[in-house]
Amino acid sequence: MTNQIIFPGIVWDNKDPMMLGRIRVIPETRDYSSIIGAVTDWDEENDPWTSKDPIVFLPLLPIFISQVPKEEEYVHIIYMNKDYPNQSQFYVQGPFSQPQFITKESYQGAKKFLASGDRIREGLSIKNQQNQYRQDYSKGVFPEPGDNALLGRLSADVVVKENEVLIRAGKVKQLVQNELPIGNQYRAFLQLTNFTQQKTLGETRKQIRFVENVKVVKKIIIWNIDNLDNTQDSFNGSVGLYNTVPSAKVNSKNFQPETILNLSVGTDYTGPIEEVKFTSTSFEDASNLINKFIEGVFKKFIDLPDYVVNNNLSKENDSTIFPFVVTPSKLTRQQGVQFKPLSFNNQVKESINYNNFYNKIKLNQGLTNSGWFLVWENKNEKPIIGPQADAKIEEVTPTEWSASDITYGVLGGQRLYLLSQDSEGPKGKISLSDTLYGIGQDKFIGDSNSILNSTYPMVRGDELMSLLRKMFSYITGHVHPVATMPPVPVAAGNGQTSGEINQILANSENTILNQEIRIN
Repeated sequence: MTNQIIFPGIVWDNKDPMMLGRIRVIPETRDYSSIIGAVTDWDEENDPWTSKDPIVFLPLLPIFISQVPKEEEYVHIIYMNKDYPNQSQFYVQGPFSQPQFITKESYQGAKKFLASGDRIREGLSIKNQQNQYRQDYSKGVFPEPGDNALLGRLSADVVVKENEVLIRAGKVKQLVQNELPIGNQYRAFLQLTNFTQQKTLGETRKQIRFVENVKVVKKIIIWNIDNLDNTQDSFNGSVGLYNTVPSAKVNSKNFQPETILNLSVGTDYTGPIEEVKFTSTSFEDASNLINKFIEGVFKKFIDLPDYVVNNNLSKENDSTIFPFVVTPSKLTRQQGVQFKPLSFNNQVKESINYNNFYNKIKLNQGLTNSGWFLVWENKNEKPIIGPQADAKIEEVTPTEWSASDITYGVLGGQRLYLLSQDSEGPKGKISLSDTLYGIGQDKFIGDSNSILNSTYPMVRGDELMSLLRKMFSYITGHVHPVATMPPVPVAAGNGQTSGEINQILANSENTILNQEIRIN
Protein backbone atom coordinates (compact mmCIF):
# COMPACT_ATOMS: atom_id res chain seq x y z
CA MET A 1 0.00 0.00 0.00
CA THR A 2 3.07 2.27 -0.14
CA ASN A 3 1.91 3.71 -3.49
CA GLN A 4 -1.64 4.42 -2.41
CA ILE A 5 -2.61 8.08 -2.61
CA ILE A 6 -6.43 7.91 -2.29
CA PHE A 7 -8.07 6.13 0.64
CA PRO A 8 -11.64 5.07 1.40
CA GLY A 9 -13.60 6.71 4.15
CA ILE A 10 -17.12 6.88 5.54
CA VAL A 11 -18.85 10.16 6.42
CA TRP A 12 -19.34 10.44 10.17
CA ASP A 13 -20.83 13.95 10.29
CA ASN A 14 -21.57 16.57 7.61
CA LYS A 15 -23.03 19.44 9.65
CA ASP A 16 -20.12 21.88 9.53
CA PRO A 17 -20.96 24.86 11.77
CA MET A 18 -18.68 27.04 9.61
CA MET A 19 -20.68 26.03 6.50
CA LEU A 20 -17.48 25.56 4.53
CA GLY A 21 -18.40 22.09 3.25
CA ARG A 22 -16.12 20.28 5.68
CA ILE A 23 -17.04 16.80 6.88
CA ARG A 24 -15.87 14.44 9.59
CA VAL A 25 -14.64 11.16 8.10
CA ILE A 26 -13.61 7.81 9.54
CA PRO A 27 -10.99 6.06 7.36
CA GLU A 28 -12.11 2.56 6.45
CA THR A 29 -9.25 0.86 8.30
CA ARG A 30 -9.83 2.71 11.59
CA ASP A 31 -12.65 3.40 14.06
CA TYR A 32 -13.83 6.54 15.81
CA SER A 33 -12.87 5.56 19.36
CA SER A 34 -9.27 4.70 18.50
CA ILE A 35 -8.74 7.94 16.59
CA ILE A 36 -10.34 10.17 19.23
CA GLY A 37 -8.66 8.21 22.05
CA ALA A 38 -5.27 9.33 20.80
CA VAL A 39 -6.18 13.02 21.23
CA THR A 40 -5.09 14.55 24.55
CA ASP A 41 -7.87 16.06 26.69
CA TRP A 42 -10.57 15.47 24.05
CA ASP A 43 -13.92 17.11 24.85
CA GLU A 44 -16.66 15.38 22.87
CA GLU A 45 -19.02 18.33 23.27
CA ASN A 46 -16.74 21.25 22.42
CA ASP A 47 -13.79 19.92 20.38
CA PRO A 48 -15.49 18.53 17.24
CA TRP A 49 -15.00 20.75 14.15
CA THR A 50 -12.12 22.65 15.81
CA SER A 51 -8.44 22.48 14.90
CA LYS A 52 -8.15 19.80 17.55
CA ASP A 53 -10.50 17.46 15.66
CA PRO A 54 -8.44 14.77 13.84
CA ILE A 55 -11.21 13.60 11.49
CA VAL A 56 -12.18 16.90 9.86
CA PHE A 57 -11.56 16.84 6.10
CA LEU A 58 -11.70 19.83 3.76
CA PRO A 59 -13.48 19.65 0.40
CA LEU A 60 -11.09 19.37 -2.53
CA LEU A 61 -13.59 21.36 -4.60
CA PRO A 62 -13.56 25.13 -4.08
CA ILE A 63 -16.30 26.74 -2.00
CA PHE A 64 -17.93 28.08 -5.18
CA ILE A 65 -19.07 24.52 -5.91
CA SER A 66 -20.96 23.25 -2.87
CA GLN A 67 -21.34 19.48 -2.85
CA VAL A 68 -21.38 17.89 0.59
CA PRO A 69 -21.96 14.13 0.87
CA LYS A 70 -24.51 12.67 3.24
CA GLU A 71 -23.68 10.86 6.47
CA GLU A 72 -22.67 7.19 6.05
CA GLU A 73 -21.78 7.72 2.38
CA TYR A 74 -18.46 6.72 0.83
CA VAL A 75 -15.81 9.41 0.18
CA HIS A 76 -12.31 9.39 -1.24
CA ILE A 77 -9.88 10.93 1.24
CA ILE A 78 -6.56 12.48 0.26
CA TYR A 79 -3.65 13.55 2.47
CA MET A 80 -1.22 16.28 1.49
CA ASN A 81 1.38 14.04 3.14
CA LYS A 82 0.17 10.58 4.03
CA ASP A 83 3.02 10.18 6.53
CA TYR A 84 1.33 12.88 8.59
CA PRO A 85 -2.37 12.04 8.67
CA ASN A 86 -4.79 14.37 10.43
CA GLN A 87 -3.01 17.34 8.87
CA SER A 88 -4.10 19.06 5.64
CA GLN A 89 -6.54 16.34 4.62
CA PHE A 90 -9.17 16.55 1.90
CA TYR A 91 -12.10 14.60 0.50
CA VAL A 92 -14.00 14.04 -2.77
CA GLN A 93 -17.47 12.50 -3.00
CA GLY A 94 -17.21 8.77 -3.73
CA PRO A 95 -18.66 6.90 -6.72
CA PHE A 96 -22.24 5.69 -7.17
CA SER A 97 -23.35 2.23 -8.29
CA GLN A 98 -26.33 3.58 -10.30
CA PRO A 99 -27.99 7.00 -10.72
CA GLN A 100 -31.17 5.73 -9.03
CA PHE A 101 -29.16 5.85 -5.75
CA ILE A 102 -28.46 9.57 -6.14
CA THR A 103 -30.65 10.37 -3.11
CA LYS A 104 -28.20 8.39 -0.96
CA GLU A 105 -25.68 5.69 -1.82
CA SER A 106 -24.72 3.11 0.79
CA TYR A 107 -21.05 2.94 1.78
CA GLN A 108 -20.67 -0.63 0.54
CA GLY A 109 -22.71 -0.10 -2.63
CA ALA A 110 -20.47 2.78 -3.69
CA LYS A 111 -17.60 0.30 -4.10
CA LYS A 112 -19.37 -1.61 -6.89
CA PHE A 113 -17.02 -0.40 -9.66
CA LEU A 114 -13.90 -0.26 -7.52
CA ALA A 115 -11.48 -3.16 -7.21
CA SER A 116 -12.99 -4.04 -3.83
CA GLY A 117 -16.52 -4.31 -5.26
CA ASP A 118 -16.18 -7.24 -7.63
CA ARG A 119 -18.55 -9.35 -5.48
CA ILE A 120 -21.26 -6.71 -5.24
CA ARG A 121 -24.25 -7.43 -7.49
CA GLU A 122 -24.59 -5.04 -10.41
CA GLY A 123 -27.72 -2.89 -10.39
CA LEU A 124 -30.26 -2.13 -13.11
CA SER A 125 -28.86 -0.08 -15.99
CA ILE A 126 -31.02 2.60 -17.59
CA LYS A 127 -29.67 1.80 -21.08
CA ASN A 128 -28.88 -1.52 -22.73
CA GLN A 129 -25.60 -2.56 -24.34
CA GLN A 130 -26.65 -0.88 -27.61
CA ASN A 131 -26.91 2.48 -25.79
CA GLN A 132 -30.71 2.42 -26.12
CA TYR A 133 -33.05 3.28 -23.26
CA ARG A 134 -34.76 0.24 -21.79
CA GLN A 135 -37.94 2.33 -21.52
CA ASP A 136 -38.75 5.61 -23.29
CA TYR A 137 -40.13 7.07 -20.06
CA SER A 138 -36.59 7.17 -18.63
CA LYS A 139 -35.20 9.28 -21.47
CA GLY A 140 -34.05 12.75 -20.43
CA VAL A 141 -34.04 12.18 -16.67
CA PHE A 142 -30.23 12.15 -16.42
CA PRO A 143 -27.65 14.06 -18.48
CA GLU A 144 -26.44 12.59 -21.75
CA PRO A 145 -22.72 11.99 -22.40
CA GLY A 146 -21.05 15.20 -23.61
CA ASP A 147 -23.40 17.51 -21.69
CA ASN A 148 -22.35 19.25 -18.47
CA ALA A 149 -24.66 19.21 -15.46
CA LEU A 150 -25.14 19.92 -11.77
CA LEU A 151 -27.39 17.28 -10.23
CA GLY A 152 -29.56 17.64 -7.17
CA ARG A 153 -30.24 14.75 -4.85
CA LEU A 154 -33.66 13.96 -6.37
CA SER A 155 -35.64 15.80 -9.05
CA ALA A 156 -33.72 19.06 -9.63
CA ASP A 157 -30.72 19.75 -11.85
CA VAL A 158 -29.01 22.20 -14.19
CA VAL A 159 -27.98 20.84 -17.60
CA VAL A 160 -25.66 22.79 -19.89
CA LYS A 161 -25.59 21.58 -23.50
CA GLU A 162 -23.77 23.03 -26.51
CA ASN A 163 -26.47 25.62 -27.22
CA GLU A 164 -28.91 25.18 -24.38
CA VAL A 165 -29.28 25.56 -20.62
CA LEU A 166 -31.98 23.69 -18.68
CA ILE A 167 -32.90 24.40 -15.07
CA ARG A 168 -35.37 21.79 -13.86
CA ALA A 169 -37.28 20.78 -10.74
CA GLY A 170 -39.66 17.84 -10.57
CA LYS A 171 -38.03 16.16 -13.59
CA VAL A 172 -38.81 12.67 -12.32
CA LYS A 173 -41.99 10.98 -11.07
CA GLN A 174 -40.21 7.96 -9.67
CA LEU A 175 -36.61 7.46 -8.58
CA VAL A 176 -36.57 4.14 -6.81
CA GLN A 177 -33.53 2.00 -6.22
CA ASN A 178 -33.20 -0.84 -8.76
CA GLU A 179 -36.18 0.41 -10.79
CA LEU A 180 -36.11 2.48 -13.98
CA PRO A 181 -36.68 6.21 -13.43
CA ILE A 182 -39.92 7.67 -14.75
CA GLY A 183 -39.73 11.20 -16.18
CA ASN A 184 -42.31 13.87 -15.32
CA GLN A 185 -43.67 15.95 -18.21
CA TYR A 186 -45.18 18.41 -15.71
CA ARG A 187 -41.78 19.47 -14.30
CA ALA A 188 -41.04 23.13 -13.65
CA PHE A 189 -38.25 24.40 -15.89
CA LEU A 190 -36.39 27.29 -17.41
CA GLN A 191 -35.00 26.64 -20.89
CA LEU A 192 -32.63 29.00 -22.68
CA THR A 193 -31.78 27.84 -26.20
CA ASN A 194 -29.83 29.16 -29.14
CA PHE A 195 -31.14 27.48 -32.28
CA THR A 196 -28.66 27.56 -35.15
CA GLN A 197 -31.45 27.59 -37.75
CA GLN A 198 -34.65 29.61 -38.04
CA LYS A 199 -37.90 27.94 -39.01
CA THR A 200 -40.39 29.92 -41.08
CA LEU A 201 -43.84 28.77 -42.18
CA GLY A 202 -45.18 29.31 -45.68
CA GLU A 203 -48.76 29.78 -46.80
CA THR A 204 -51.11 27.01 -45.72
CA ARG A 205 -52.63 25.03 -48.57
CA LYS A 206 -54.94 22.04 -48.92
CA GLN A 207 -53.84 18.72 -50.38
CA ILE A 208 -55.27 15.24 -50.77
CA ARG A 209 -53.65 12.42 -48.85
CA PHE A 210 -54.58 8.76 -49.15
CA VAL A 211 -54.90 6.92 -45.84
CA GLU A 212 -55.21 3.15 -45.72
CA ASN A 213 -58.66 2.08 -44.60
CA VAL A 214 -58.13 -0.77 -42.16
CA LYS A 215 -61.02 -3.21 -41.76
CA VAL A 216 -61.45 -6.54 -40.02
CA VAL A 217 -61.48 -9.40 -42.54
CA LYS A 218 -64.97 -10.88 -42.24
CA LYS A 219 -64.48 -14.28 -43.87
CA ILE A 220 -61.68 -16.61 -44.96
CA ILE A 221 -61.79 -19.02 -47.90
CA ILE A 222 -59.25 -21.77 -47.22
CA TRP A 223 -58.21 -24.15 -49.99
CA ASN A 224 -56.41 -27.34 -49.06
CA ILE A 225 -54.59 -30.05 -51.02
CA ASP A 226 -54.01 -33.20 -48.97
CA ASN A 227 -51.54 -34.91 -51.32
CA LEU A 228 -49.23 -32.33 -52.85
CA ASP A 229 -46.69 -35.07 -53.47
CA ASN A 230 -49.10 -36.70 -55.99
CA THR A 231 -47.55 -37.60 -59.35
CA GLN A 232 -50.64 -39.08 -61.01
CA ASP A 233 -52.72 -35.90 -61.44
CA SER A 234 -55.19 -37.21 -58.87
CA PHE A 235 -55.70 -34.83 -55.98
CA ASN A 236 -57.64 -34.96 -52.72
CA GLY A 237 -58.57 -31.77 -50.94
CA SER A 238 -61.22 -29.26 -49.96
CA VAL A 239 -62.23 -25.63 -50.04
CA GLY A 240 -64.17 -24.06 -47.18
CA LEU A 241 -65.60 -20.76 -46.00
CA TYR A 242 -65.00 -19.60 -42.42
CA ASN A 243 -66.04 -16.69 -40.21
CA THR A 244 -63.23 -14.76 -38.50
CA VAL A 245 -63.11 -13.91 -34.80
CA PRO A 246 -62.43 -10.13 -34.95
CA SER A 247 -58.95 -9.14 -33.77
CA ALA A 248 -55.93 -7.16 -34.91
CA LYS A 249 -54.43 -10.35 -36.33
CA VAL A 250 -57.16 -10.62 -38.96
CA ASN A 251 -57.52 -7.02 -40.06
CA SER A 252 -56.79 -5.98 -43.64
CA LYS A 253 -53.41 -4.47 -42.69
CA ASN A 254 -52.04 -7.41 -40.72
CA PHE A 255 -53.49 -10.35 -42.66
CA GLN A 256 -50.61 -11.40 -44.94
CA PRO A 257 -49.86 -14.62 -46.90
CA GLU A 258 -48.02 -16.14 -43.91
CA THR A 259 -50.69 -15.11 -41.36
CA ILE A 260 -52.59 -18.40 -41.73
CA LEU A 261 -49.64 -20.15 -40.08
CA ASN A 262 -50.36 -18.24 -36.86
CA LEU A 263 -54.16 -18.65 -36.85
CA SER A 264 -56.10 -21.39 -35.09
CA VAL A 265 -59.60 -22.66 -35.82
CA GLY A 266 -61.90 -21.95 -32.87
CA THR A 267 -59.68 -19.10 -31.68
CA ASP A 268 -59.14 -16.89 -34.72
CA TYR A 269 -61.79 -18.27 -37.07
CA THR A 270 -64.79 -20.61 -36.87
CA GLY A 271 -66.52 -22.99 -39.23
CA PRO A 272 -66.63 -24.11 -41.90
CA ILE A 273 -69.99 -22.57 -42.76
CA GLU A 274 -69.64 -23.97 -46.31
CA GLU A 275 -67.24 -26.71 -47.42
CA VAL A 276 -66.69 -28.79 -50.56
CA LYS A 277 -64.41 -31.83 -50.53
CA PHE A 278 -63.00 -33.61 -53.55
CA THR A 279 -61.09 -36.89 -54.10
CA SER A 280 -59.14 -38.32 -57.02
CA THR A 281 -59.66 -35.11 -58.97
CA SER A 282 -57.41 -33.80 -61.72
CA PHE A 283 -55.47 -30.59 -61.25
CA GLU A 284 -57.63 -28.79 -63.79
CA ASP A 285 -60.92 -29.92 -62.24
CA ALA A 286 -59.75 -29.28 -58.66
CA SER A 287 -58.53 -25.75 -59.39
CA ASN A 288 -61.72 -24.95 -61.35
CA LEU A 289 -63.82 -26.23 -58.45
CA ILE A 290 -61.98 -24.01 -55.99
CA ASN A 291 -62.31 -21.01 -58.32
CA LYS A 292 -66.07 -21.55 -58.74
CA PHE A 293 -66.39 -21.74 -54.95
CA ILE A 294 -64.53 -18.39 -54.58
CA GLU A 295 -66.67 -16.85 -57.32
CA GLY A 296 -69.81 -18.10 -55.57
CA VAL A 297 -68.81 -16.43 -52.30
CA PHE A 298 -68.11 -13.21 -54.20
CA LYS A 299 -71.58 -13.33 -55.80
CA LYS A 300 -73.24 -14.67 -52.61
CA PHE A 301 -74.40 -17.82 -54.45
CA ILE A 302 -72.20 -20.94 -54.77
CA ASP A 303 -73.21 -22.66 -58.03
CA LEU A 304 -71.90 -26.24 -57.65
CA PRO A 305 -74.78 -28.61 -58.59
CA ASP A 306 -72.73 -31.74 -57.99
CA TYR A 307 -71.97 -30.81 -54.37
CA VAL A 308 -74.08 -30.13 -51.29
CA VAL A 309 -73.92 -26.47 -50.25
CA ASN A 310 -76.17 -24.47 -47.91
CA ASN A 311 -76.04 -21.19 -49.87
CA ASN A 312 -76.96 -19.10 -46.85
CA LEU A 313 -74.77 -16.27 -48.16
CA SER A 314 -77.73 -14.82 -50.05
CA LYS A 315 -79.20 -13.84 -46.68
CA GLU A 316 -76.11 -11.82 -45.72
CA ASN A 317 -75.25 -8.29 -46.75
CA ASP A 318 -71.92 -7.13 -48.13
CA SER A 319 -70.78 -5.77 -44.76
CA THR A 320 -70.74 -9.30 -43.29
CA ILE A 321 -68.86 -10.84 -46.23
CA PHE A 322 -66.35 -8.23 -47.37
CA PRO A 323 -63.48 -8.00 -47.12
CA PHE A 324 -62.61 -11.68 -47.33
CA VAL A 325 -59.28 -13.44 -47.82
CA VAL A 326 -58.48 -16.44 -50.01
CA THR A 327 -55.55 -18.45 -48.62
CA PRO A 328 -54.02 -21.92 -48.74
CA SER A 329 -54.48 -23.92 -45.56
CA LYS A 330 -51.77 -23.93 -42.90
CA LEU A 331 -50.65 -27.47 -43.83
CA THR A 332 -50.75 -26.81 -47.59
CA ARG A 333 -48.64 -23.68 -47.26
CA GLN A 334 -46.14 -25.37 -44.95
CA GLN A 335 -45.69 -28.31 -47.35
CA GLY A 336 -45.61 -26.15 -50.45
CA VAL A 337 -42.92 -23.67 -49.39
CA GLN A 338 -40.66 -25.78 -47.19
CA PHE A 339 -38.67 -27.50 -49.95
CA LYS A 340 -36.05 -25.86 -52.10
CA PRO A 341 -35.42 -26.74 -55.75
CA LEU A 342 -32.95 -29.54 -56.62
CA SER A 343 -34.14 -31.58 -53.64
CA PHE A 344 -35.53 -35.12 -53.74
CA ASN A 345 -38.00 -35.90 -56.50
CA ASN A 346 -41.08 -36.16 -54.29
CA GLN A 347 -40.16 -32.92 -52.52
CA VAL A 348 -39.71 -31.12 -55.83
CA LYS A 349 -43.12 -32.44 -56.87
CA GLU A 350 -44.74 -30.96 -53.76
CA SER A 351 -43.29 -27.57 -54.60
CA ILE A 352 -44.32 -27.83 -58.26
CA ASN A 353 -47.91 -28.85 -57.45
CA TYR A 354 -48.23 -26.12 -54.83
CA ASN A 355 -47.04 -23.44 -57.23
CA ASN A 356 -49.32 -24.75 -59.98
CA PHE A 357 -52.38 -24.51 -57.71
CA TYR A 358 -51.24 -21.17 -56.30
CA ASN A 359 -50.94 -19.64 -59.78
CA LYS A 360 -54.20 -21.16 -61.03
CA ILE A 361 -56.52 -20.24 -58.13
CA LYS A 362 -58.11 -16.85 -58.92
CA LEU A 363 -61.41 -15.08 -58.51
CA ASN A 364 -61.47 -14.77 -62.28
CA GLN A 365 -58.82 -15.41 -64.91
CA GLY A 366 -58.59 -11.73 -65.85
CA LEU A 367 -56.97 -10.91 -62.50
CA THR A 368 -53.29 -11.23 -61.74
CA ASN A 369 -53.74 -11.97 -58.01
CA SER A 370 -53.73 -15.69 -57.33
CA GLY A 371 -53.35 -18.27 -54.56
CA TRP A 372 -53.59 -15.73 -51.76
CA PHE A 373 -55.49 -12.46 -52.11
CA LEU A 374 -57.85 -10.13 -50.29
CA VAL A 375 -61.16 -9.17 -51.90
CA TRP A 376 -62.14 -5.75 -50.57
CA GLU A 377 -65.64 -5.43 -52.04
CA ASN A 378 -68.04 -6.23 -54.88
CA LYS A 379 -68.41 -2.99 -56.79
CA ASN A 380 -70.99 -3.29 -59.53
CA GLU A 381 -70.14 -7.01 -59.92
CA LYS A 382 -66.45 -6.19 -60.26
CA PRO A 383 -64.02 -7.30 -57.55
CA ILE A 384 -61.83 -4.74 -55.78
CA ILE A 385 -58.64 -6.55 -54.82
CA GLY A 386 -56.38 -5.59 -51.92
CA PRO A 387 -56.67 -3.06 -49.07
CA GLN A 388 -58.07 0.30 -50.15
CA ALA A 389 -57.31 3.85 -49.07
CA ASP A 390 -59.56 6.80 -48.30
CA ALA A 391 -58.81 10.22 -49.73
CA LYS A 392 -58.49 12.83 -47.01
CA ILE A 393 -58.17 16.56 -47.54
CA GLU A 394 -55.74 18.12 -45.10
CA GLU A 395 -54.16 21.49 -44.63
CA VAL A 396 -50.40 21.57 -45.12
CA THR A 397 -48.11 24.39 -44.10
CA PRO A 398 -44.74 24.24 -45.88
CA THR A 399 -41.68 24.78 -43.72
CA GLU A 400 -38.47 26.53 -44.66
CA TRP A 401 -35.22 26.62 -42.71
CA SER A 402 -32.64 29.39 -42.88
CA ALA A 403 -29.10 29.24 -41.53
CA SER A 404 -29.31 32.02 -38.95
CA ASP A 405 -29.30 31.85 -35.17
CA ILE A 406 -32.31 32.62 -33.02
CA THR A 407 -32.65 32.41 -29.24
CA TYR A 408 -35.65 31.16 -27.26
CA GLY A 409 -36.40 31.52 -23.57
CA VAL A 410 -39.10 29.32 -22.02
CA LEU A 411 -40.41 29.24 -18.46
CA GLY A 412 -42.68 26.27 -17.82
CA GLY A 413 -44.57 24.65 -14.97
CA GLN A 414 -48.08 23.70 -13.94
CA ARG A 415 -48.44 27.07 -12.19
CA LEU A 416 -46.34 30.12 -13.03
CA TYR A 417 -45.89 33.26 -10.93
CA LEU A 418 -44.14 36.49 -11.95
CA LEU A 419 -43.57 38.44 -8.73
CA SER A 420 -42.13 41.89 -8.01
CA GLN A 421 -41.25 42.88 -4.44
CA ASP A 422 -41.81 46.54 -5.35
CA SER A 423 -45.13 46.16 -7.16
CA GLU A 424 -48.19 47.33 -5.21
CA GLY A 425 -51.43 46.56 -6.97
CA PRO A 426 -54.97 46.85 -5.63
CA LYS A 427 -54.30 43.83 -3.41
CA GLY A 428 -51.18 45.38 -1.92
CA LYS A 429 -47.54 44.27 -1.84
CA ILE A 430 -46.48 40.65 -1.55
CA SER A 431 -44.14 39.91 1.34
CA LEU A 432 -41.30 37.56 0.42
CA SER A 433 -39.65 37.64 3.82
CA ASP A 434 -38.09 34.40 5.05
CA THR A 435 -37.97 33.01 1.50
CA LEU A 436 -34.31 33.62 0.68
CA TYR A 437 -33.67 29.86 0.29
CA GLY A 438 -36.93 29.22 -1.60
CA ILE A 439 -40.66 29.87 -1.28
CA GLY A 440 -42.53 27.08 0.49
CA GLN A 441 -45.93 25.91 -0.76
CA ASP A 442 -47.62 27.24 2.37
CA LYS A 443 -46.77 30.75 1.13
CA PHE A 444 -48.59 30.15 -2.16
CA ILE A 445 -51.76 28.55 -0.79
CA GLY A 446 -53.45 29.81 2.35
CA ASP A 447 -55.32 32.81 3.73
CA SER A 448 -56.09 36.13 2.05
CA ASN A 449 -52.42 37.11 2.28
CA SER A 450 -51.19 34.08 0.32
CA ILE A 451 -49.46 34.62 -3.00
CA LEU A 452 -52.37 33.00 -4.87
CA ASN A 453 -54.88 35.44 -3.38
CA SER A 454 -52.53 38.41 -3.82
CA THR A 455 -51.95 37.93 -7.56
CA TYR A 456 -53.95 38.26 -10.75
CA PRO A 457 -54.41 35.92 -13.72
CA MET A 458 -52.64 36.81 -16.95
CA VAL A 459 -54.67 37.88 -19.99
CA ARG A 460 -54.68 35.94 -23.27
CA GLY A 461 -54.15 38.81 -25.68
CA ASP A 462 -55.76 37.28 -28.79
CA GLU A 463 -58.93 36.35 -26.88
CA LEU A 464 -59.19 39.85 -25.40
CA MET A 465 -58.70 41.49 -28.80
CA SER A 466 -61.41 39.27 -30.30
CA LEU A 467 -63.86 40.39 -27.60
CA LEU A 468 -62.96 44.07 -28.09
CA ARG A 469 -63.52 43.80 -31.85
CA LYS A 470 -66.94 42.19 -31.35
CA MET A 471 -67.91 44.88 -28.83
CA PHE A 472 -66.78 47.62 -31.23
CA SER A 473 -68.73 46.02 -34.11
CA TYR A 474 -71.86 45.89 -32.00
CA ILE A 475 -71.49 49.50 -30.81
CA THR A 476 -70.89 50.93 -34.28
CA GLY A 477 -73.75 48.96 -35.83
CA HIS A 478 -76.37 48.99 -33.08
CA VAL A 479 -79.80 50.54 -33.64
CA HIS A 480 -82.73 51.39 -31.35
CA PRO A 481 -86.32 50.59 -32.30
CA VAL A 482 -87.26 53.80 -30.52
CA ALA A 483 -84.84 56.35 -29.11
CA THR A 484 -85.89 55.66 -25.53
CA MET A 485 -85.71 51.85 -25.82
CA PRO A 486 -82.67 49.49 -25.48
CA PRO A 487 -80.81 48.66 -28.72
CA VAL A 488 -81.82 45.74 -30.93
CA PRO A 489 -79.80 42.58 -29.99
CA VAL A 490 -78.47 42.26 -33.56
CA ALA A 491 -76.32 45.09 -34.95
CA ALA A 492 -77.23 46.41 -38.39
CA GLY A 493 -74.90 45.62 -41.27
CA ASN A 494 -72.29 43.43 -39.55
CA GLY A 495 -74.84 41.22 -37.73
CA GLN A 496 -72.94 41.19 -34.42
CA THR A 497 -75.20 40.06 -31.56
CA SER A 498 -75.19 41.14 -27.95
CA GLY A 499 -75.92 37.52 -26.99
CA GLU A 500 -72.57 36.33 -28.38
CA ILE A 501 -70.74 39.04 -26.45
CA ASN A 502 -72.56 38.07 -23.24
CA GLN A 503 -71.59 34.41 -23.80
CA ILE A 504 -67.90 35.34 -24.24
CA LEU A 505 -68.01 37.43 -21.06
CA ALA A 506 -69.63 34.57 -19.16
CA ASN A 507 -66.69 32.29 -20.07
CA SER A 508 -63.99 34.96 -19.80
CA GLU A 509 -62.61 33.66 -16.46
CA ASN A 510 -61.21 30.67 -18.33
CA THR A 511 -60.98 31.81 -21.96
CA ILE A 512 -59.61 35.35 -21.72
CA LEU A 513 -57.81 34.86 -18.40
CA ASN A 514 -55.18 32.19 -17.67
CA GLN A 515 -55.62 31.35 -14.00
CA GLU A 516 -52.37 29.33 -13.86
CA ILE A 517 -50.05 32.19 -14.95
CA ARG A 518 -50.25 34.99 -12.38
CA ILE A 519 -48.67 38.37 -11.68
CA ASN A 520 -48.88 40.89 -8.86
